[in-house]
Amino acid sequence: MRFSKTSAHVVSVSAVVLGLVACTAAQMTPTWEKWFSLNEQQERYETIHQVIYDPVGAVISVGSSSYTGSANDELVVFKTATNGTLLWKSSTDLDVYDRPWHSVLGSDGSIYAVTESSIVKFNSNGVKQWQRNISTLIGADAMIRDVEISNNQVYVAGRDLFVFDVNGNLSNTVAQIAPLWDVAIHSTGIYTAGTGYVRRYNANLSPVWTYAHPDVQNPPADLAIANDGTVYAATYNDEPQDSAYLTRINSNGVQVWTKFFNDPDTSSFNMPGMPKVSILPNGNLVLGLSQQPTRIINIIDAATGNVKSSNTQKVGLINELEVDSKGGIYVVGGKTPQKFDSTGTLLANGRIPADVEITSGGLAFTSSQIFVGAGAFNNSQMKIYLSSYANQ
Repeated sequence: MRFSKTSAHVVSVSAVVLGLVACTAAQMTPTWEKWFSLNEQQERYETIHQVIYDPVGAVISVGSSSYTGSANDELVVFKTATNGTLLWKSSTDLDVYDRPWHSVLGSDGSIYAVTESSIVKFNSNGVKQWQRNISTLIGADAMIRDVEISNNQVYVAGRDLFVFDVNGNLSNTVAQIAPLWDVAIHSTGIYTAGTGYVRRYNANLSPVWTYAHPDVQNPPADLAIANDGTVYAATYNDEPQDSAYLTRINSNGVQVWTKFFNDPDTSSFNMPGMPKVSILPNGNLVLGLSQQPTRIINIIDAATGNVKSSNTQKVGLINELEVDSKGGIYVVGGKTPQKFDSTGTLLANGRIPADVEITSGGLAFTSSQIFVGAGAFNNSQMKIYLSSYANQ
């Protein structure tokens, strides 16, 4: 149940200025658009939750597909050439309402995808190599949200931190105080975050430090790690409702600053988005906050945590936020993918030509192309939609 919100939303002068600048943003037209289905002969509900660029020159789309005559979900993976030609599609059965959360590409082109309960590996040709139901393995809800791979070890963030080898053998389990939402592998260590806790481990998964935010929060969290081991953690809160904190933690696990951000849209009682944080090449941070239909791009001074500029757009949730080496900021969610520069100024809008499943959406990019995926209606059915834009 949603409750009424009592806090006021203040729009900064910089947000207004950037909103005016955004009026001159370019309208992007897709170079191609494709609709896919696991089975064209069945009535299905299908979405994309992540898009990955494969350096061999392909695009991986990971999502879910449900036959309307059954309660079970299927994890689906589609591989397309960069011109949109379908190379292959693959799937595997899941539990009821078992949505995919994250996926990563191995160095050999294998795809590792996690759902609420399971981890699945497909090879580069789409053949399923193995599937492990972690909920069954531990006898409890695995609550999986993230997966990363490093040195032939697959790290799965959920009720605990689970470590598998590339053959699907569980090699380690690191107990957590509360469910995780993010795991980050970095040259300075292995980091986890969830429910206000951030932890750093060494390469052998021995604890280095634990940081606990003074205000207890929900599990949702997003991490960005600087080269020196400084950690920036964005966390979502239920109280005050749909608010967030952004916290800087030094390499020794000591809080440098923490900043509170109010609900992105106090007039909305729709789905909230999870906060997203990334480090820009110039050292500033970008913090993405959203609640349907409002998304806010904040540019943050990393030294102080102060907002340098802010841009508010009424175009849908932020389902994914990525940054390129030149400071370009890419956002996908709802019907409108967008690109901003490093100051938060809107450069370009895209447009999905149909109503979408608002919590779906993924993106990937190269220096010349932007790939955008979602679940979108086509002939009255929710199908997998993938498009490409020129990256200008």
